[in-house]
Amino acid sequence: MSFSVHTIMPLDNVEQLEATINRLLEKHERMKKEKEAFEKKLQQKESDWHHLKGQIRQYERERIELREKLDKIIGQFASLNLVD
Repeated sequence: MSFSVHTIMPLDNVEQLEATINRLLEKHERMKKEKEAFEKKLQQKESDWHHLKGQIRQYERERIELREKLDKIIGQFASLNLVD
């Protein structure tokens, strides 16, 4: 013999529960959208960072090349023996 006890929730409690669940679902959806927006911003910042890092490497190569050229020019002047 089994007994089944059914407890009937007052309608107000069910409505409050439904309202609470709806608020939680709305909040979850907002947070999900915010997270997606932050992830998109992060991806853009990472892309910007990689681009800037590439520019820095290019500037370093150009700086080294310019320094070598200037050293060569200075060496040519030094070989002219212009000092009396």
